[in-house]
Amino acid sequence: MTANNKLSPLYIFISIYILLQAMLFPFIDDKLNIYNLFFKLLATITLLFILANLRKIQYKPDVCKYLYAGFFTLLLTVINSTLNELLIQPWLLATLLMDIGHLIGLVLIFYAIKLWGDQNTTHSFKLKKLSETDQLTGLYTRRHFDQQLTNILSTPSDELKFSILLINIDNFKSINKEYTQAAGDFVLQRFANKLKDFVRQTDVIARWGGEEFIILLHNSNNTIAKQVAEAIRTKTELLCIEYNQDIINFTVSIGAASYESELKDDQVIDKAEKYLLAAKAAGKNQVDVER
Repeated sequence: MTANNKLSPLYIFISIYILLQAMLFPFIDDKLNIYNLFFKLLATITLLFILANLRKIQYKPDVCKYLYAGFFTLLLTVINSTLNELLIQPWLLATLLMDIGHLIGLVLIFYAIKLWGDQNTTHSFKLKKLSETDQLTGLYTRRHFDQQLTNILSTPSDELKFSILLINIDNFKSINKEYTQAAGDFVLQRFANKLKDFVRQTDVIARWGGEEFIILLHNSNNTIAKQVAEAIRTKTELLCIEYNQDIINFTVSIGAASYESELKDDQVIDKAEKYLLAAKAAGKNQVDVER
């Protein structure tokens, strides 16, 4: 159904409403107030134009419904007010009905705008969460982690100290090859949930890419970083993930580095990556920490 077809009942109703009033009530004998009539006709045309263009927001049906009802009610009051310039209407119709109509119309429009605002706020929150969250694991994205780290380093402090853990699942491609990619995705999800057990609410954990994860430990040094990394490594080594009656075991290699005042954000991560590569080269299932 086209937009014009949707509006045709409105035009028919208005035409019948005007015709009935013209048949029921006599015309004013006095001289017409052209000034009032002109601006009331202008208001009528404006409201008709608004109603005709409300179809552009029909992707929000609840909002559109209340806006249609509100503007239609206002349109009726304006049409009635315009006819009052031409016809001798009863007091109840000319005054009381118009006042009630204005009030109801404005309330409906106000509610529609409030509903629209609430929906936009919810939608914006969902979009923000999607942009910050990795779809598979539910952890933060690499982009959000980078932003968090940049924010931390943009407010330098003499007491600022933190560590970066860069974690890689060993031989992850073989898991995909032996158990299917769906199994690999399941492993990533379970491992991501397990990593949450090792961090505090103040720490930041993200999926760095593929089978790599990254953790920012606040108020940490090399000693703490090594303790956390070893705990992750040993618990992962004992972790058994059941998938389609198969038991999947795997290990991780971890590189860790701690913040120094002269380092930039990417340099801290580069150091952690260097130690991760060293852990891999040492035979995997290893932790290598800055000494």
